[in-house]
Amino acid sequence: MDKIPQMPQKEKVSNVLKIFPIVFIFLILLFLLASPFVIIPSGYVGVKLTLGKADKEELSPGLNIVIPIVQKVVKMSVRTHSYDLRGANSINSLSKDGLTINTELTVLYKIMSNKAAEIYIEYGLDYEDKIIKPVIRSAVRDVIAKLDSSQVYQERDLIQKKLMEKVSKELEKRYILLDEILIRDIKLPKRVVEAIEQKRRAYEEAEKMKFLVEKEKLEAERKRVEAKGIADANKIIAGSLTKEYLQWKFIENIKSYAEGDNNTVILIPYDTEMTPIINLPNTKK
Repeated sequence: MDKIPQMPQKEKVSNVLKIFPIVFIFLILLFLLASPFVIIPSGYVGVKLTLGKADKEELSPGLNIVIPIVQKVVKMSVRTHSYDLRGANSINSLSKDGLTINTELTVLYKIMSNKAAEIYIEYGLDYEDKIIKPVIRSAVRDVIAKLDSSQVYQERDLIQKKLMEKVSKELEKRYILLDEILIRDIKLPKRVVEAIEQKRRAYEEAEKMKFLVEKEKLEAERKRVEAKGIADANKIIAGSLTKEYLQWKFIENIKSYAEGDNNTVILIPYDTEMTPIINLPNTKK
């Protein structure tokens, strides 16, 4: 059997060297076409998945490089989000006196940027339904259960404050920061609202009457003081009305009328000593 002629070793090496640049260029083109660059915008962080396994170190905003096919990046927003619990998602709960209260609210929150990977690993991208919703519902029912329906109707600020305290602690355990809870509406049975309004009007009317009574008391006191002042003044004046003073005053007035332009004749009763006949109080008692 004839032997197959073998290619010389040098020629093999030469052929490999010729093919290598082509293979290298092909690999580079394949790498570039597979999008190894990932741009993460401001307000987001990236969670890198390597063969489906999440890396616990988040990727910062900007240009990032990953291994195509092997790795991919999930972008998660760290901006403030709003989550509505309204309409069909509103919360029904029982007050302390056993009445059904319907609450509608909006939650403003953001995730911790350095814990985005943890949230993705534990809850996935639908963390709102898995964290926000159950925490809020539980907090609302717990707060409402400790208040009477009248308190629920009148003390919205108190409810909002208590909700902020409870929800903030629970969400922070799950790497979420609470910004605000906005209560949109609190609905009570119509008959309860009417009873509360009637009670409130009765209270306001009672307070009004109380104010009027106090006002009348003060006015009566003012008149009593005024009357006492007038009486005291009259007493002082009466004490100064002597016979000699009245006679002098009478003569002065007659003189004034005589010198004036008034032609009216005035008749004043007087005695033989030219003293006006006026009953003077006896001040010598």
